[in-house]
Amino acid sequence: MINTLKDFIDIMPKNLNGNIKKARFLYLELGKRSYYDTEYDNFMFGEEDQYTRYTYKSYSNPNIIICTTLIKQYAELLQMAKIPYKINKDNLEHYYITFYDEDGNEHIADITNDLKNIQFGCRTHYFGENTITPETKKQIDLELCYITEEKSYTDDYWYILKEKLDESNLCLKEKLEITLNSLSQFGNVHNPRSQ
Repeated sequence: MINTLKDFIDIMPKNLNGNIKKARFLYLELGKRSYYDTEYDNFMFGEEDQYTRYTYKSYSNPNIIICTTLIKQYAELLQMAKIPYKINKDNLEHYYITFYDEDGNEHIADITNDLKNIQFGCRTHYFGENTITPETKKQIDLELCYITEEKSYTDDYWYILKEKLDESNLCLKEKLEITLNSLSQFGNVHNPRSQ
């Protein structure tokens, strides 16, 4: 069971070489166990204690977070793994990470925006998006057992669901039932990829 950030470092395979593979492992493992707190958006802004509670929250299991918390946790993991990084903030106050490989190349990692993808075993879209090829990510994901030769990314199978939903004789209720039943094949809709 993962109870602290150090536990993520302890479960990291010892044979992982390179900052990209290590950063990817930590990205996926933290993402599997973290859940965006939808109630946060309903807090009244100006309540500084509520914001502070989230901004400086340490890892716990389950890890109910907002983007600032998650990025700080991911940054702490990168630091423990001795991967150089910096925390960035865009003009909408959204936080993300830039980490560096051994050659000094920059790679963007936005774990908050990838949570839904990680939770359901899909391809990620915000890890090295413009700097790491899909083929390289796939090879790393195979090595990390995020996917296998027998079971690829979940989004590789969405076309099957789409074809079923396109059947003309299904009512909206039937389409919803098929969708929810299909999602349950890939994870727990209420607590996806929980471990």
